[in-house]
Amino acid sequence: MSQIRSFIGAVMILGTFAGQAFAASDDPWFFTADEIANAYRYQQQFGARLRNPLDPQACLQGEKDFTVNDQGHRFAAPCRFVKETVRQLRELLESGAAKYLFPLDVADADLALPAEVYASKYKNLPREEILPALLREPSLVAVYHTAVHLKPETGARAVDDAPSKRRAVAGFFDGQSNRILPLGSDGRFDYDVQKLVRVGGLIIMAHFLGEITLVTKNGAVTFDLSFDSDRAAANSTDVVAVRSPAR
Repeated sequence: MSQIRSFIGAVMILGTFAGQAFAASDDPWFFTADEIANAYRYQQQFGARLRNPLDPQACLQGEKDFTVNDQGHRFAAPCRFVKETVRQLRELLESGAAKYLFPLDVADADLALPAEVYASKYKNLPREEILPALLREPSLVAVYHTAVHLKPETGARAVDDAPSKRRAVAGFFDGQSNRILPLGSDGRFDYDVQKLVRVGGLIIMAHFLGEITLVTKNGAVTFDLSFDSDRAAANSTDVVAVRSPAR
């Protein structure tokens, strides 16, 4: 979340310094489809990469595990976790549930467990043991939130190059296809209602130097994954202003 705030804050600050004006009614939380598309094109080539990205290259060499360094704690993580995450992201992009892997569309996933699994297996685990166990848990669920910064009126239009509409989508690590989850009347996803417990997070950011590439029917996407949300790179000098000049 700190990464998303820094990203958006930098966009708005740079836009102001560039002499671009905003209407008084313009909510800085929301962006048009064109603004999001422009920001994404910049991010792919020139934006900041995530710090401490996962490096699953060993998986490409036939290994079953790769090494994760999380806040100084090193452990072996299953390649299956990355494989299933890539599958979920491919389904998100190909289905149209998401369009871009960066803060203005899909920036992260909440890692959650069914409440009964959390209570029976994870509730009493030491903090440093939760993530290594979680990545091998077949009942793990990734909850993706899409297009939370897209102007609602833009999201309702049928525009081919527009970002996805606001959704909550569940990705599963047991081979199941993604599933769209219901939002509450306030537009938020209620973990208690769905009997899920959020136990961690996974940060996602597109960049041409990223460690992972997935191929969809619309082309290839290169990106990074990281558990290091508090230390994600978000330097204001790395983000371009995307607002259109006032007319």
